[in-house]
Amino acid sequence: MAGRSLYSYARIPIGTAIEELERLAEREYEEVGQKDLARLNIDWTRYCELDTAGKLATFVAKREGIIVGYAVFIVQTHIHYQDALVAANSAVYAAPEVRAGRVVLKLLRYAELGLQAQGVQKIYYHVKRSKDFGRLLDHLGYGDVERLYAKVIRRVEAR
Repeated sequence: MAGRSLYSYARIPIGTAIEELERLAEREYEEVGQKDLARLNIDWTRYCELDTAGKLATFVAKREGIIVGYAVFIVQTHIHYQDALVAANSAVYAAPEVRAGRVVLKLLRYAELGLQAQGVQKIYYHVKRSKDFGRLLDHLGYGDVERLYAKVIRRVEAR
């Protein structure tokens, strides 16, 4: 099977793969999650509502039919530029065992094409310092335009 990729890429409704995405999200949390907040507790209902409203774009990479990576975006008009449809990355992750190849690069390119086809004019990514993939984004033509600062001002105990 020379030349045939082991991976496939797709845009999916998030509600069709919550169990698989949850497993990967747990791995992401263990690797790079914000441990200064309560435990990971994804609001899947809200994600599904955004998807139904046309304000979510979920792209996945699969190997042998199993999701091994995802890129999820909130898609909406920009509050400062109401004529501009933008996509803000909510989450991007690939399982460590598939990162050696070009899976993440191809997933992000696939997502970009899908978002462009949807009419998105600008894509935003936030990059954690602990897992900085800025060099990949530079390679894809993105610019480092802002920094994000965070501070926990109130702790809530996990339920």
